[in-house]
Amino acid sequence: AQAQLFGLDDPEEAVGKTDFDFFTEEHAQQAFDDEQRIIRTGEPIVNLVEKETWPDGSITWVSTTKVPLRDSTGRTIGTFGISRDVTEQKRAEDALNQERILLRTLIDNIPDHIYVKDTQSKKLVANRTEYTRLGFKSEAELIGKDDFDIFPREQAQEFWEVDQKVFREQKPIVDIVNHIQTPDGKERWLQSSKMPLFNTEGVLIGLVGIGRDITNFKLAERALKESEEKFRTLFESMTEMVVLHELVLDKQGKPINYRITDCNKVFSKITGLSRDSAVG
Repeated sequence: AQAQLFGLDDPEEAVGKTDFDFFTEEHAQQAFDDEQRIIRTGEPIVNLVEKETWPDGSITWVSTTKVPLRDSTGRTIGTFGISRDVTEQKRAEDALNQERILLRTLIDNIPDHIYVKDTQSKKLVANRTEYTRLGFKSEAELIGKDDFDIFPREQAQEFWEVDQKVFREQKPIVDIVNHIQTPDGKERWLQSSKMPLFNTEGVLIGLVGIGRDITNFKLAERALKESEEKFRTLFESMTEMVVLHELVLDKQGKPINYRITDCNKVFSKITGLSRDSAVG
């Protein structure tokens, strides 16, 4: 098998040659240094995954074990090696690793909170948004913690109950809106979805959560509501009759009338029409 890799018709053709006759100088030098160390120390190399670069530029990978070769007196006279081709396995590992890097890059740059919990609701994975907005400097600081370690007990209990429902029913729960207080005391709103996570055998092993920060939307909604309440208070406290109208258009887009959209209590008192009766 080794002779075939070297392109030789007969294994005997390799006798007397060195790795420098078959590989690039870089790889041959590394192999030479490894073997000299084995001869010098008597310590083997076991299952070393090494890259082989061939003169034509092709690259293969092998898992190599090299041990001292001794004569009948125990004197080291060389080395004995076995290499198993693991090129396809290495390429598959590299492809998988590249996918992991791509996925990690993606989730760390998404502005949404993304996390994974085990069945005890302890964090296994947390993207950058998740750990920084919860007041942690790194993902490692958050891993292993549950919501009771992070939030007030009442808030953590709400999260835990949703987690338990996902585990119990093994179905996603989507668009949950939570009003939370972060460890640094900030008020925030999250719109979250949680999905069960299964292993390759179909066994439930945790959940995946995605949370979108909707704080700005909620604050704007609150401000609008407060503004409307102030307007309504002012509107109803006026001593004059106030009526709001909207323009009514015909099919050609020409104005033909006005329709009442709102009125205050003075209007109702003068006309005898309630607001609900007048609107429209």
